[in-house]
Amino acid sequence: MMWIFIILFVSVIILVYRFFKIKPQPWNIAIFATVFCAAVLGMITLWTQASPYSTRAVVSRYVVPIVPWVQGPIVNIPAKPNVPIKKGDVLFEIDPTSYQYTVNQAKAALQVARSDEARFAAGVKVAEANIARVEADARAAKSTLDMSEAATAGAISQQDLVDARERYTAAEAMLKQTEAGREQANAAYAGSKDAIVLAEEKLKTAEFSLSQCTVRAPANGFVTNWNIREGTFVVPSPAAAAGTFIDTSELWIIAPFKEQMLVNVKSGQEVELAFKSHPGRLFHGKVDSILEATGEGQGAVSGTLPSASKIGSPGILAVKISLNDEDETSGLELGTAGSLAIYTDSLKPIHIMSRVTMRMNKWLYFLPFM
Repeated sequence: MMWIFIILFVSVIILVYRFFKIKPQPWNIAIFATVFCAAVLGMITLWTQASPYSTRAVVSRYVVPIVPWVQGPIVNIPAKPNVPIKKGDVLFEIDPTSYQYTVNQAKAALQVARSDEARFAAGVKVAEANIARVEADARAAKSTLDMSEAATAGAISQQDLVDARERYTAAEAMLKQTEAGREQANAAYAGSKDAIVLAEEKLKTAEFSLSQCTVRAPANGFVTNWNIREGTFVVPSPAAAAGTFIDTSELWIIAPFKEQMLVNVKSGQEVELAFKSHPGRLFHGKVDSILEATGEGQGAVSGTLPSASKIGSPGILAVKISLNDEDETSGLELGTAGSLAIYTDSLKPIHIMSRVTMRMNKWLYFLPFM
């Protein structure tokens, strides 16, 4: 579009020279050149402020490395490379034999813990029955002692009185011993309940590990760059990913702009896009956000001081664009390049320059060298 403006401006100057029969002189050429440069500079400034334009738009998606939760040899790979699958579909399966053994052991341990709980519960009941029996014996010994102490002299021998006191003392000691046994039984019963909780958690962990032998798709998408075959031993390490999963459930377009061009850009503003993979077609979207962080501003935590000569930035920020029609996202491949124009709320008559440029681009993308 700017070239059209330049050509028109130069054509006007030539017509002025011919119509008014002006003889080219250094001074009038200098004036026209100055006016030309000022007009071009002013037009570019207004254009970039009103409707920023970029030819470096690229389609982006989430890329997820496929890392299993458990380790083991792979026995089945239903997912085929670059074939669309849905969220929850099976990607591959790890041999579950050892994890099934662990689940069986955890179930057996849980059964033992529940049996122990029943046994200790019965022990508590026995301790309670013993308490009741010993308390009855203690009450009987106390009654005998009271009657012996209340008897008149000569009605009971001194030895019988001593025996009654000893029986009561023994009954009290037995009661204390029985109460201690009850506390011990209650503690064992409480411990058996805790053992059941622990066994249940171990069983859940074992069942979870068993379920992770089947690795499923985290979202709608497709797998690319498979690094496995049946028999491959996989481990839960990001450094040894089984493959790469492309999430097609969400798509956005990223485009870089000079910081000065984003003064009037806000979320929700209209965007037009053209892609090289879809020549002749114009897409519509809106500004999602201006990414507030760039790599040039990142401070790395290390023992090395930053070099002052390497500090700096080209002053470029990225803008995230989302398409209005979700159906249009299915035909856009990851990494697709193109151009876009943002239409701000300022200087709307200037928008015509970007609109014309975008419509030119969509047809020029038929050319292989564009």
